[in-house]
Amino acid sequence: MREQRTMTTQSTKELIEVPERDTAVLRKDVPESTRLRLWAKAAGRCVLCSTYLLDATDWSWHAIPNGQIAHIVGARSGKESPRGGSALAADERAFEENLMLLCYSCHKRVDDKAYRDQYTVEFLTTKKLLHEKRVREVTDFATLRRTSVVTVSADVRGTRAPISLPQVAEALRHDGYTGMGEDTRNGAFTIHLPGNDDDGWAWDAHRTEIDRFTARIAEAVAAGDVESLSVFALAPIPSLVYLGSKLDDKTETRLFARKRTDDVTAWAWSDGDGNVPAFETVMSAGDSNEAAVLVELSAPVKEERLPGHLRNLPRVTITPKDQPPRPDLLGSRSAQESFALAWRDALARIESDLPGVRVLHLVAAAPAPAAITMGRHRMRAAQPNIVVYQLRDDAYKAAIEVGE
Repeated sequence: MREQRTMTTQSTKELIEVPERDTAVLRKDVPESTRLRLWAKAAGRCVLCSTYLLDATDWSWHAIPNGQIAHIVGARSGKESPRGGSALAADERAFEENLMLLCYSCHKRVDDKAYRDQYTVEFLTTKKLLHEKRVREVTDFATLRRTSVVTVSADVRGTRAPISLPQVAEALRHDGYTGMGEDTRNGAFTIHLPGNDDDGWAWDAHRTEIDRFTARIAEAVAAGDVESLSVFALAPIPSLVYLGSKLDDKTETRLFARKRTDDVTAWAWSDGDGNVPAFETVMSAGDSNEAAVLVELSAPVKEERLPGHLRNLPRVTITPKDQPPRPDLLGSRSAQESFALAWRDALARIESDLPGVRVLHLVAAAPAPAAITMGRHRMRAAQPNIVVYQLRDDAYKAAIEVGE
């Protein structure tokens, strides 16, 4: 932008034109030291999409980083400069606070005229600060404990249930843990169970795959390569109960639950204890070596959906005390631990009050961590086998038996 002014001298009374003054902001080079700091603070990842930008392109046997230093407020002023309408001086626009590390795709998108209303200065600044803060926290290895991540997924009612690794990382950070990397020996154990609960063959396949999977984990534990396990699982309840029965209850194991959100904190437990539910166990006796166990956490178990042969068996029902079942009942780790205690107490009562029972028929409406807990806390070779049921076509049907 140029200004034109005139002035009058007292002696000559004539007009003299003052030269135009250039007020346009021109691009300033970004110092190499600033570039290095931006790469380090972003951990070599795109601030917006987290793409890893080191070793992305190989050329002549050398890895070439392909990240780009992008301006939040445009490098120069003018309508053509993305977010250029700012009072920031040229030098300030080259400061670290106004720069961020992006991949090529994100850099192109944020500067595109079609998206400038979305990628505002405030939005980009917030994303930059959040990403750099997270990098500082997850690389604080002095305070973050290492853990081996176990992810188990399956198709649930015909819908694939993937597990997002960025969400897993955020959940671990929130609990003060960090993953041990991609070493398949002790860092990350991942499995997707085949088929879905409508396939008659799926349950046997799930048992076989879980047996192989947990054998690998047990081998790493026995070798001393695993300090703790962090389990993220989305699968049918019978498969989760069976998974729990195969996990060593002597190894420190933390279970995570997915909230119904797509946010990065989807797997993070809520802060604080909140409303920790208590549970009550109602037991009816009978002359049988089998018993039905109903666990109503996320919803009631409807009587009409039970198989006929279960309705006349001795029954054990576990429900929240003084409140109805609901999907977010176990919304905190303390709530999950409260249920685990109630489940262990129920198993102990079955041993003492129903000593002749050899098989438990488990019908549960419960979140994933609770299902894993039910399998994990069964005492092998000491407590009854558990036949776990799955809801199909508006009726519960036997799926997997847990036992020696």
